[in-house]
Amino acid sequence: MSEATGGSGGLAEVKRSLIEKSLQDESFRQRLLEEPKALIEQELGTPMPDEVQILAVEETPQTIYLVLPPTTSAVGRGGEIPDHHLEAVAGGDPWGSGSQTNTDSYDRLCCSRL
Repeated sequence: MSEATGGSGGLAEVKRSLIEKSLQDESFRQRLLEEPKALIEQELGTPMPDEVQILAVEETPQTIYLVLPPTTSAVGRGGEIPDHHLEAVAGGDPWGSGSQTNTDSYDRLCCSRL
């Protein structure tokens, strides 16, 4: 397992680790802004699904980004969770179809500077 995943912390932990590293290493930060998916795949040591898109943006004192969770639920009709969501969770895939909405670590890092 790569250092970026930090164990079993899931997507929130991956985000936190990437943000921390970007604050310490300017070349890492630039590459994260220019080619985030390739860099994250390299950090995790595994490719991400083609349908996954990653955008990295840099806040400024004049621009603040608010990231909203998806409006669709992971639970399907009849209250059942679709197999592809269960497989992503069971496999420990932080990039699976099930969305993580915990951005507290990112919010603390970025918004504490405001």
